[in-house]
Amino acid sequence: MVPAPARDAFQMVDWIIFQRVQQYFDESGRPIVEVGDAASRQVQTEWQVCPYSGSRYHHAKPMNVSALRHISPVWEQVLMMLSWLSWRYRAWHGSDIENYVDLSQISSSGVFLADFLVLRRHMPLRSHEIPLVITGVYKACLGFQYATYLASTHERFAGARASRHLPDAAEFHAYLEDHGLLFGEGEVCAGSAAQIMQVYDAMSGRLAVAPEPLPPECTRLEIAWEQFDVFTRHASGLCNDLVVYATEASRYCPELADARLPPDVRHRLNACLKRHWEQLMAGQSGPVVSTARQTQDYRDRPTPGPPEPPRQVAPPPGSLAATVLAWLNEVAGDDMQTHGPVVASALQAQLAPYDLCEATVLAGLNERVSYMMQALGLDQPGVALTASALSRVCGRIPRDWGISVNTSGA
Repeated sequence: MVPAPARDAFQMVDWIIFQRVQQYFDESGRPIVEVGDAASRQVQTEWQVCPYSGSRYHHAKPMNVSALRHISPVWEQVLMMLSWLSWRYRAWHGSDIENYVDLSQISSSGVFLADFLVLRRHMPLRSHEIPLVITGVYKACLGFQYATYLASTHERFAGARASRHLPDAAEFHAYLEDHGLLFGEGEVCAGSAAQIMQVYDAMSGRLAVAPEPLPPECTRLEIAWEQFDVFTRHASGLCNDLVVYATEASRYCPELADARLPPDVRHRLNACLKRHWEQLMAGQSGPVVSTARQTQDYRDRPTPGPPEPPRQVAPPPGSLAATVLAWLNEVAGDDMQTHGPVVASALQAQLAPYDLCEATVLAGLNERVSYMMQALGLDQPGVALTASALSRVCGRIPRDWGISVNTSGA
């Protein structure tokens, strides 16, 4: 069943992160993305062994020939649209495409164009009404969105070691080959090397296109491009903020190091905390978590210095430290009865930054969703996002410490 368009803050985050628009069909009767999901199984699909040279040649994973044939008739229009999106981005920023961050933003705009057309109040598109050229843009940009995001993350966090040279199309294709980015979960990319390089040149502003600014199919859609720019910037920012949050949140495993605790007590409590943390994190899932795990190796992880003895401060109600403390009182009652105040102050000192991180992320997400709803011409959210939205996106977050997980042996 095709999902109803998002109309509140929680629905908007769910829609964007879980790519609900992929369950919509275009005007030709095919889903805008064909990845083996329920929507794709409703249409006839021809698969074949990949004939392209390189890592995909005769790979065990098949190639979706139907998806390739589907957009071939509008390929030149797809390239025209990508060049248009690139031009808009360059005009907005007043500069050329200089790095992978720029390419990641343009790729995202091609993906979020379909979302904008479905979600907007004015002339929203229903399933089976999405023009074929919009499907083509979506298909062309989806893989680029992930690949350029990974490259931009490496670019940002590698510092002086990273090359600031934006590669040409052939070098970018080699990057995709070297990093295994031409493979999906069940199939290989159906685009040829030449098509991939054409998309790259269009998005980087290096492809000469016809003088018409937009294909007729897009002109009749009456796209409010300024509103679209606002929507896509904040939709892309929302995704990035959540990936950064998931990466940061993964570092908050409680570990007691207070010298006032006897070594044997520290060992028992830390073993208990680590076991529960691992079980909690095992419940994480979804595209945000997957991307965070792919990118976390690019981010610097400074080694903290020796901890200072924390002040004797009780965790405030509702804090993560208070939740962990209540859990420890249940599962390690004997140790906590004697050392509870020391453990409480140690947990508060260590986990208070998480509470600030979570509150900051939620404030930013609520602001972004507000801008997105306004750009779509929708009513402002009546209810603000809470930690439950983060839990929904990530499957599990540190805030879920008190949920029931397998703690046998704790």
